[in-house]
Amino acid sequence: MRFTTSLPSLHNRFISIKYNAKRKGGTTLRRTAALRQWLHVLWLLCLPLGLAASTAAQPSVAPKPIIIAHRGASGHAPEHTLTSYRLAARMQADYIEVDVRATQDGKLVALHDATLARTTNAETVYPRRSPWQVSDFSIRELKKLDAGSWLAPRFAGERVPTLDEVIQMLKAERVEAPLYIETKQPGIEKAVAHLLQSHHMLRPGRVMFQSFSRKSLEALRRLIPRGIPLIQLIDGREAQHWDDQRLRQIAAYADGIGLPLSAVTKERVRAAHRRGLIVHVYTVNATHDLARLCAMGVDGIFTDYPDRPARIAACRRPPDH
Repeated sequence: MRFTTSLPSLHNRFISIKYNAKRKGGTTLRRTAALRQWLHVLWLLCLPLGLAASTAAQPSVAPKPIIIAHRGASGHAPEHTLTSYRLAARMQADYIEVDVRATQDGKLVALHDATLARTTNAETVYPRRSPWQVSDFSIRELKKLDAGSWLAPRFAGERVPTLDEVIQMLKAERVEAPLYIETKQPGIEKAVAHLLQSHHMLRPGRVMFQSFSRKSLEALRRLIPRGIPLIQLIDGREAQHWDDQRLRQIAAYADGIGLPLSAVTKERVRAAHRRGLIVHVYTVNATHDLARLCAMGVDGIFTDYPDRPARIAACRRPPDH
């Protein structure tokens, strides 16, 4: 129902009628008294509707996206090291991303690449082990590698951490930031779920999973409790050719999509939301991109610099009450 006359306007008309009636004699005053009572009742009846309409007209405040520390605070420290994770927690990231792979002897380690060449000194320590595939090394062999010097000399001595060590460190330092785990190879889902369960972290609000592999996400769905989000990662090439049918397929087994920054548009975000899918974007470091995406309504942002969004008005959350 829409009222063309506002409540303050009705009140002002009542005051005007009352004033004019006093100038006219008793009969008019009696009629005015009845009119006044009717107007008063009408005003009381309209009050709740008027207040509801006023409230509905107020713009809703969209929630700010979660900030995900991409491989830890990897813009400040070597990616996927305890130092990087620790720094991300201090910067109050909402989630800390951990890429997980398995070693030759089945230990779960935090590493993005399938090989050790880029982020360790494996080529120097094991010169005859090319191409230095993670899956070709035992955890004991990995622990001999330097995983920090490649970024800066001050990080010399950093080691490749196991997933268990990451969780133990965060617990020891009483860090509440949940983990955002990407399964980097098929077949590790059961081991990951079992480890998280042993630390009482396999529950909503403590962990989230992502993968480029649909099979990996489907395997996780059978292993984890309801309410833990699964995110289907989409690479740049696939993002250029996706359509609503693809979103419908993803919605059947996942809770959201992970898009590269280059593929994000407002129309795509809206299309995903219409399918009930949340949208997380990787990897966003420039201030203008952070501000644009926060204002666009995406649900999560991966960044190497988890300290930056707090300095951007569009990304700041209102203080808790």
